[in-house]
Amino acid sequence: MFSPFADLLRSLSAGPSLGDAVMLVIGLAFGSFGGMLASRVPRKLAPTGRSQCPHCGAVLSPSELIPVFSYLIQRGRCKHCGEKISAGYLLVELSTAVTFVLFYRYFGLGIVGILNLIVAFHFTVLAGTDMMHGLLPNVIVLSGSVFTLLLRLAAPVQGSIWLSLRDGLIGAALGFGFFFLVALIKPGAMGGGDIKMAALIGLYLGAWRLFPALGLSFILSSLYSVPMMIAGKLKRTDTLPLGIFLSLGTLILALAKL
Repeated sequence: MFSPFADLLRSLSAGPSLGDAVMLVIGLAFGSFGGMLASRVPRKLAPTGRSQCPHCGAVLSPSELIPVFSYLIQRGRCKHCGEKISAGYLLVELSTAVTFVLFYRYFGLGIVGILNLIVAFHFTVLAGTDMMHGLLPNVIVLSGSVFTLLLRLAAPVQGSIWLSLRDGLIGAALGFGFFFLVALIKPGAMGGGDIKMAALIGLYLGAWRLFPALGLSFILSSLYSVPMMIAGKLKRTDTLPLGIFLSLGTLILALAKL
């Protein structure tokens, strides 16, 4: 029976390897950097200098910067002021680590594999910025678009760079146009960042995989929002960080062959 994830499942059946462990560590390191970007870029802060608590400004020690573990040990709170630390940091660190291992298994570490890792990293950061600030910064979307175009040049479709670029540009136009149309029909349903992110998704996945990715993203968002509304923890008027689910749907479809 045909499965769009057959190649990925075959690669995973081999069990963990030293390469997986190395990529997990690299992914955690990039995830820590991505969490910092997700926190600083929307606030227009330079991504340089010592890490600080966003509440009290205390400079964080190395023991407070261990990806995932520091957050869990400190129970999601600053050791200095006790204020709650956004779970967006944990989201970016974990998602980047897992993504790096899966993408390494699927794409390898050639030029195409490395560019896929870089593009995927942009999506995990966008998930973090949307969770922390409710924003999808233009600079991250633009940077992701540049690396996606480089990926299109490095991975021709049927041996043709033109076909690869055409597929990506059509996908970008469809993603932008679809979300823009939704925003016109139902004002407030889509933010400008969502529309531009949809264009990036189309550019990355192409026209054929765009709508399955968007459909999966909407399903995932419903699986989160409906139970939360039933539990009374989410209202219909609340803004949902759609970027999280768009990123997840995109990364899943990137591993599928349709």
